[in-house]
Amino acid sequence: MRAITVDSQGAAPGLREDLPEPTPADNEIIVRVHASSANPADNSIAGGILAGMGLEHQYPVTLGRDYAGVVEQAAAAVSQYRPGDHVYGFVLHANPIVHDGAWAELITVTEELSIAPAPEGVDLAITGAAPLAGITAMTAIDALDLSEGDALLVAGAAGGVGSLAVQLAARAGARVLAPALPEDEEFLRELGVSDVLSREGDIAQLVRDRVPEGVDALLDLVNHAAGTYDAALKPEARVASPTGAAGEGPGRTNVMATPSRENLERLGALLVDRTLRIPVQATYELAQAPEALAALAGEHTQGKFAIHVS
Repeated sequence: MRAITVDSQGAAPGLREDLPEPTPADNEIIVRVHASSANPADNSIAGGILAGMGLEHQYPVTLGRDYAGVVEQAAAAVSQYRPGDHVYGFVLHANPIVHDGAWAELITVTEELSIAPAPEGVDLAITGAAPLAGITAMTAIDALDLSEGDALLVAGAAGGVGSLAVQLAARAGARVLAPALPEDEEFLRELGVSDVLSREGDIAQLVRDRVPEGVDALLDLVNHAAGTYDAALKPEARVASPTGAAGEGPGRTNVMATPSRENLERLGALLVDRTLRIPVQATYELAQAPEALAALAGEHTQGKFAIHVS
């Protein structure tokens, strides 16, 4: 079986073509993966960051979080899925050890987590790029509890999570402000950003020039500690972050995506009714997935890098 793996601590990710096909436990489903995408979590695994945090690894570690595909086999105790069903989800980075991933021709998941029916009428390539970033964006916007007319500052709006979060925020009636490069302006305005700010300027001052009283909420997708944009916030502003930048206190929430069926079905409904679109900047074949990770880490992105698996 073909898969993208890290074979030992410190090794570069690469294509393996000799892995055994998985054998499902009684409550597991084998999925033939057709599509996926690149996420920062995989750079954290490949770069040894999670190992440095003390998380146990079982090598070879298969990379990849998102997947969309078709059920190949359902074990005896599985009741909700059958061979031929189109499904999607994302694989946790550690469950509880770092080992399983979605950049493989075949993967196993349990029917209790990481799987839901794929949204009908949505191309599998788009579906495969949606789960982790989409659920992260939904969870963050939920935490911010936006109301009509709220001003929201989004740091990292052009990336995978940001490009989805700004759509959800605009749909909630928020005025979205986002620091960005000049080449991002048209892209972000199409997604619903009202005010595009120069990323090279004094962000807090640029915000205050437009919203003198400060913004009602902040979504920080860039920093790993709180405080970077505090001068742009109202005293009672809500803050959310999946990178640990929300800090602590009332209205501050560090979010984490959960691949529950409920979350996946909710995301699927947004894709079906086109409330949410998944911007795909580029598509890579499975063997090129390490190149996608390098591009994600080293290049400026607009949306997602998709992976065509099979």
